[in-house]
Amino acid sequence: MTTKRTNTDILKGLVAEGMKMHYGDKPGNQVKLRILWELKHIIDAGFVDYYVMAFWIFRHMAQSKGINVWARGAMPSSIVCYCLGLTEVDPLRYGLHSARFVNEMPPRFQFDVEMSRFNEFMQGAEEMLDANKECVDVDAIRPCLFYNIGRSAYLSKENQRPLPEDMDDELARYALRMPETMELYDYYVRRKADGLWTKGIPMLDKIIAPTCGLLVFQEQMFDILRQFFQVYGIEANHIRQSIQRGEREKVEAYKKKLFASLEDVSESEAERVWQVLTSNPKAFLKAHAVSHVLSSYKYEF
Repeated sequence: MTTKRTNTDILKGLVAEGMKMHYGDKPGNQVKLRILWELKHIIDAGFVDYYVMAFWIFRHMAQSKGINVWARGAMPSSIVCYCLGLTEVDPLRYGLHSARFVNEMPPRFQFDVEMSRFNEFMQGAEEMLDANKECVDVDAIRPCLFYNIGRSAYLSKENQRPLPEDMDDELARYALRMPETMELYDYYVRRKADGLWTKGIPMLDKIIAPTCGLLVFQEQMFDILRQFFQVYGIEANHIRQSIQRGEREKVEAYKKKLFASLEDVSESEAERVWQVLTSNPKAFLKAHAVSHVLSSYKYEF
């Protein structure tokens, strides 16, 4: 007697295959712990079907049909998505954080699709969803699969080029060119040129050194919360959201709570760290910046 495989079994098997492909037969503890953390949250939150359907649709359209598809948004933060082949970005290599995509909210899969084959992609995706409507909640999954999907002309012009030597600079310049952060862009360019910015707390300096002492990325907020306040994952994401939404009362409450539990950090250092943490409510999503920059070196824009 054989036991029917569930979508949870399928997801675990697909991720295990992807892990071996990307990280070899003996992946390190960081890889394994990251995957286990994500899988636990995906399973506990009831989102297994979302990831399985995203895999089947992406694999069918990208591999079987040969349609160019590129992930963007927060999806490259997820090592499960990387192992499933939904993104070409290794989140560990670029210091991305799982909780930007894997959290209590339904996952929002954002893709750019080859423009000339966009209708073919959407028709095929809908057919696959319809074929599985007896097995999954299609009405819940559909909007997450097609969240902010875009027709992209550049995806039809593949032209692989070597990546820049200073990837940190490329990412920072892309992130800071947004209208709301152009003033910071000017600061960054000057600091990059002269190398001068205020240092003093080694652990903090290490986090903000790639961006010349400026808080540019949301992921740097996660790093600060982890290194100084031992706040991880979804709780860190909640604090990040409150800061970026300008929820002053919530932010002050978080600060009071975290400062009360500080160890091995002076109050003056903690104030300096908190000042940096909250210095740029418009901090950019590094996962999206990485994905965009990598795509610009794989395709002709």
